[in-house]
Amino acid sequence: MGRKLIMVVVVVFGVATMVLGATSAAADTCSNLMSSTALPALPNTTITSAAIVTGTFTPPNGKAIEGLPSFCRVTATLKPTQTSDIKIEVWLPSEGWNGKLAGIGNGGLAGVINYAGGADGANNSLASAVRKGYASVGTNTGHEGNDTSWLPDESKERDYGYRSIHGMTVAAKAIVKDFYGSAAKWAYFCGCSTGGGQAVGEAQRYPGDYDGIVAEGIQNYSTRVRVANIWMYQVATNNPASTVPIDKLKSVTAAVLKYCGGKDALADGFLSSDPRTCRFDPMQLLCKAAQETATCLTAPQVETVRAIYRGEINRHTKQLVWPGSLPGSEEPAGPGTVGWQTTGMNGPRPFFTSVLFYPFAVLEKPDIDFHTMDTESALALAENKFPFINHNAPDIDEFIRRGSKMIIDHGWADPQLSPINTIDYYGSVVEVEQRKHHLDQTSALAETQKSTRLFMVPGMGHCGGGPGPDTFDAIGTLDHWVDHNEAPDKIVATHLNGGVPAFSRPLCPFPQEAKYRGTGDRKDASSWVCINKPFTYDSSFYKVGSRGPAKVQKDAGAARAE
Repeated sequence: MGRKLIMVVVVVFGVATMVLGATSAAADTCSNLMSSTALPALPNTTITSAAIVTGTFTPPNGKAIEGLPSFCRVTATLKPTQTSDIKIEVWLPSEGWNGKLAGIGNGGLAGVINYAGGADGANNSLASAVRKGYASVGTNTGHEGNDTSWLPDESKERDYGYRSIHGMTVAAKAIVKDFYGSAAKWAYFCGCSTGGGQAVGEAQRYPGDYDGIVAEGIQNYSTRVRVANIWMYQVATNNPASTVPIDKLKSVTAAVLKYCGGKDALADGFLSSDPRTCRFDPMQLLCKAAQETATCLTAPQVETVRAIYRGEINRHTKQLVWPGSLPGSEEPAGPGTVGWQTTGMNGPRPFFTSVLFYPFAVLEKPDIDFHTMDTESALALAENKFPFINHNAPDIDEFIRRGSKMIIDHGWADPQLSPINTIDYYGSVVEVEQRKHHLDQTSALAETQKSTRLFMVPGMGHCGGGPGPDTFDAIGTLDHWVDHNEAPDKIVATHLNGGVPAFSRPLCPFPQEAKYRGTGDRKDASSWVCINKPFTYDSSFYKVGSRGPAKVQKDAGAARAE
């Protein structure tokens, strides 16, 4: 499946071009959804429209989506609570339905249905799913665009955090059954970033919702990554001498590739092996006295790079708040969301989700000074007020035991969400299996991999982009796994230049990694083989051992509204 989840601020309802190509039978079946006797039984759900669309669909304030097959577009509003106003859309192919449902994730703070995806990869969207024959469903998660009024509202945050995704799934399954006369054979969910967090959240909280899940670049610890973006901004800008401009970040990446990857990494533009093993020290780039250039770092800049590699550490407890970025992610070449500057570290403000969440939702002080904000006390308050927006419970044993499948993938060069977090989360999932079923680590990993596999992508940025092999069919791989119960031993990924394949690599189930055979074309995936590597992760970050297997905690009030 394609990679990117780029946020586009639009409103939910669109304008459709109606074309006579749809069969009258499909049109009648579609319009009948408005008066169906079965759908009113859906709790807290109102169908607001149902009409055939063919050819072109134009979301308001958005670019027209062309080349669409005929489909029945259903809009609905979900109200699990009195204040809820969750908009969803279900797109149902008029012909050629593959018998499956695809749930589509969101990005950022959502507020928009993912109609077409990003310019670099539009596969994680309603449009791409319906083109492939899937019935598809998406949601705005209960609010519109850049509206900030919902942020301090606990109930609205619950809609955003988990109720909207579960609610749209329940509604979509019923609408699919009513429209086609039979239930979907399989239901899949795919999302990246926020959508990746939604994906693992479904496995944690509602393990029966989906038979297969693709969770990409997972943002499963929103309170922490959002505060870490503010911390990174403080590190790089509170002292102007500490700011590391883009040209110097490029020099850091070049030095990393040379030091840790040699001539092959310099030629490829990325590290092929696990960047966690790279021991590059930015002190190597320290400028000579009074001779600062674009290719060296001043002493304060060296400390900035070191801090970002290290990650945010609580000053009092000395515990890790959020893991650091990896060598090679500083400013690699390539399109998409790459380079540390995309986090807002150099200003003028931190990343937009942090700028909205902490001042408006947590502190309720819109004019907060990000230079002086106490990130540690703000985080404590956030995790007290809104713990449910995090999807950090590693106990997905019920999802595993019911035979559902999940592919997790993450770019090693992701500048916005640390790949280390995803590895630590996956390690904690394995550790729960190990403890629950009294297994050794090797057996627990094998048991987990029967259901859930992690694929790390060298040189890939946030949800795609970068110089690495960032184009691959995750949803097709998942579909084959679910349909045939054959776990993927690799996924072949490609890097495109101007839409033309430039090279390919196999992505290996972590902790395996791809190694060049020593003969053949380095640009051809067949010249690479997956080899075993030690399974290493920070077992303390998710605290499985000290607290026992972490499950999602549901309070009574929240459970009633679900």
